[in-house]
Amino acid sequence: MRLVVQFGDRNAFKRYATHMFEGSRMDPREVAELVIERVTNYCEHISGDMPLDCLADHSPDQLGVFIDAYLKGREAEELEKAIENSDTFWDEVKKEYETLWRSWIVTKVGFSLGNEIDLTLSYITDNPRLNNTSKAERLKAYARVLDQFGDAVLRALQEKKPLSRKDLYYWLTELGDTAFGGGNYDYDTDIDYYLSYYDELNDEEKLDMLDILLNEIDDAISTVNEELRELEGLTNKS
Repeated sequence: MRLVVQFGDRNAFKRYATHMFEGSRMDPREVAELVIERVTNYCEHISGDMPLDCLADHSPDQLGVFIDAYLKGREAEELEKAIENSDTFWDEVKKEYETLWRSWIVTKVGFSLGNEIDLTLSYITDNPRLNNTSKAERLKAYARVLDQFGDAVLRALQEKKPLSRKDLYYWLTELGDTAFGGGNYDYDTDIDYYLSYYDELNDEEKLDMLDILLNEIDDAISTVNEELRELEGLTNKS
């Protein structure tokens, strides 16, 4: 199962808002989607904090504290009316928001770790200090680690047993050590940061994150193979 949340269709959310406030019964899911879209936009583009840290500050148990900042005017008035007219409406909104909130964390962690893999790979492919022969040798070593990492993730998904934070840290730092030719403090620190959020997920969410990560690994493997073919062609020409 792959759980990926994207909140890029602003027109869709405008339609949600319009629908909610045209006299029809407010829908808890649509309220939650409208709020999480605005929260994630704030965390990604406005807050200045790390997006995951920002989202942690917008946890479901704090929804009542910050929702007024994301629903204004008629939106807030209609929400208040819906809450007054139903004993369960607010609880339903909070439940839907938590589902979206946790899904966003899963997605963000998965793609962030994928970006870190891209960083290690580009350090090899775009490194002006490495000649073509050295690049090819390092890419082959990198590919071996990447293949083993992918196998470990696939096995975890098939067995429905998430990899531990320690296991993921091992494999990701192995990629870093292979790419950088040794440890890299900034890279290792970033990996540990993202894995601290992974560690807070439940098992099903961890598997969802690993599914995203496996796709990122597969993309990296394709890039490695393309780079090796290109380097082989350059070597043959010379």
